[in-house]
Amino acid sequence: MKQSVWKAVSKEPWYKLKSMILKGISHSVLGIMCILSCFPVFLLAVGALAGERELMVYLQGLFGEGGRVSFVLFPSFPTLKGFLNLLLDTPEFYAAFWNSVKITACILAGQLLVSVPAAWGFSRWQGKLSGLLFYIYTILMLLPFQVTMLSNYVVIKRLGLLDTQAAVILPAVFATFPVFLIYRYFIGIPKEIYEAFSLESSSKFRLFWHIGIPMAMPGIKAALLLGVIECWNMVEQPLLFLKTPALWPHSLCLPEIHQGNVQYIFAFSLAVLAPMCLLMFWGQEEIREGIGAMAPKE
Repeated sequence: MKQSVWKAVSKEPWYKLKSMILKGISHSVLGIMCILSCFPVFLLAVGALAGERELMVYLQGLFGEGGRVSFVLFPSFPTLKGFLNLLLDTPEFYAAFWNSVKITACILAGQLLVSVPAAWGFSRWQGKLSGLLFYIYTILMLLPFQVTMLSNYVVIKRLGLLDTQAAVILPAVFATFPVFLIYRYFIGIPKEIYEAFSLESSSKFRLFWHIGIPMAMPGIKAALLLGVIECWNMVEQPLLFLKTPALWPHSLCLPEIHQGNVQYIFAFSLAVLAPMCLLMFWGQEEIREGIGAMAPKE
């Protein structure tokens, strides 16, 4: 009875008009929010293409009292001088950039070797001990770096790794979030698949390699992509563990803003942002699937 009344109401012209209006408003609000979220990146690109004198006029409030800060949507005299200065006259940029690439690649390789077997173990061998360990894993995942900073520093100093890139890489290899994400995929594999494979082979390694990893590949890809974004933007860990400037990633090498280097800072920021934008564009489907796997299934 209720379904028939609902179908009758939904066919009314006023109801269709109301639905269209509400749909248009919701789409408009989401579109405005999307534009506002992307606007800082657009201003960053505009600043990288604007001339030094033009930027000084727009940002005079940052360097002198009584001035104001303004910006335009398009530069009056576009130039690539900032990028030429960054790519041709600043070798320090390449050192910082490749330090970031090295640190990120080593962390992801280590997470791949640690997180996937750990998540497989939690999903296959369930019991009181494994449940307690996974509960501890969940608590550690919720703790910010500032809480575990002192203990990490003490351990790294005892190991003699202070002021080396291994001090940044090693703690991040044992991050808890990739284990949690990949675990959600492993427990979602139907038991019938395991039982069917066990009829052909009793090897647990072959079960892990031929069934577990291929079926959890979306979660593994999502964990790696999210790990790239997190490791690429590290600030606290390098700032705490690395004292030698030659070992710093790009997140610590951005100079302080002053008159004469504004265009360089815009170009520097856009150059290190571009790889992450391309990565997000390429892997947005994998990230969406990975985050969707964390939702509880009925």
